Amino acid sequence: MKGLSRSRQMAAAAAGVVAAVVLVRVLWPRQEAPRQRPPVPVELATARVGAITVTYPITGEVRAVASAQIRPEVSGIIERVYFREGQEVTAGQALLGLDRAPFLAALNQAIANSRKAAAAVQVAAAKARSAHTLARTARLRADRYSRLGSQGAVSRDQEDQFRSDADSLQAEAISRDSEVVSARADLAAAQAAEAAARLRYDRTIVRSPISGRTGQLRVTPGNLLQEGNVQPLLVVNQFRPIDVVFALPQRLLGQVRRGLPVRLEDGAQGSVSAIDNAVDPSTGTTPIKASFSNTALRLVPGQFVKGALQLERLSGVTLIPQVAVQSGQKGSFVYVAAPARSDAPGTVPAAAGSSSASRRGRAVEARNLELGPANGGLVVVRRGLAPGEQVVTRGQFALGPGARITTRSAGGSGSGESGQRSSRGPEGSRQP
Repeated sequence: MKGLSRSRQMAAAAAGVVAAVVLVRVLWPRQEAPRQRPPVPVELATARVGAITVTYPITGEVRAVASAQIRPEVSGIIERVYFREGQEVTAGQALLGLDRAPFLAALNQAIANSRKAAAAVQVAAAKARSAHTLARTARLRADRYSRLGSQGAVSRDQEDQFRSDADSLQAEAISRDSEVVSARADLAAAQAAEAAARLRYDRTIVRSPISGRTGQLRVTPGNLLQEGNVQPLLVVNQFRPIDVVFALPQRLLGQVRRGLPVRLEDGAQGSVSAIDNAVDPSTGTTPIKASFSNTALRLVPGQFVKGALQLERLSGVTLIPQVAVQSGQKGSFVYVAAPARSDAPGTVPAAAGSSSASRRGRAVEARNLELGPANGGLVVVRRGLAPGEQVVTRGQFALGPGARITTRSAGGSGSGESGQRSSRGPEGSRQP
């Protein structure tokens, strides 16, 4: 009887506990289910296979291929100016004219001296010919009397006299030859003086040694110019072609060769014409010279210009917009969108803009990439992304782990693939 009563008490206690638990669950306030974040509106771009040009930005100085400082080579008064400042001139074109009167007088005097010396040569040559004729005649006479003397027909004194006369006339002929040599030397000196006078006379016309554009003239007609002036009268610079000199880091020297294209910001195009043979140890760079035709004369010596050196062109590489790339602790990464289809397996892909797809959105994942060179808003993906995959190009800063997206057009938010941007863009500059 006691055992039955105890079991009833235990059953009643268990029933009470169960009732208390049920009551607590009924009366306890329910916790709200976590709300799912709405899809983030983004813009997408598709990775594609294409070509890209690898360039290096440069800042260079324009230098003339040839530059001539015009100075007077003779002293004189300026009588005439044959050019306008800033005018294009050719090699040998007259620039300035000096007073020629004193130089003309000196030239005429030198010409007269040359003619006089030439006449003296002719006189000396004639005397030498006459002396040689007399010497030959005397030698024949001496030989004849020598034979007669051996036969006893003439005396020994007569034979010696004729031999002595022949020797004297031979010595006279040799002396006349020396006079001819001296006269010819005088003629050469006179001709040299005439050439010097003619050269100084010609230099009274100051000419341009190169073709180019003239600068400002520092003197005016009526001024006396002194030979050997330190300050140039003007400077002539060659403009076509023209050079641009810039420095390139030594790490890129292996990629540089003559003929590589160089493009400036103003659109001028040239090519590498010279590579220096040493690296500056203080800067670690090497001077590079590029040549430009400069047909429009837009490049001026001393001007600083910016542009890009084309190092190489990559073809068949995977390209994405550079704006899609973000930096994280593990390096560069992008948000890659899942294919646009329903999450339920075995179902037909959801149409763009359908209500279910719009509510759920598409999944995205952060994916680390190995990137290559960038150019004109595009960047090469070496590893981590396949052509045809879509990356987020706008709105990625609102994404995080587990985020979902809906695409929007470039003009505003919305769903559907109409918001996909083209990944094509113009090519620009990039530092490798």
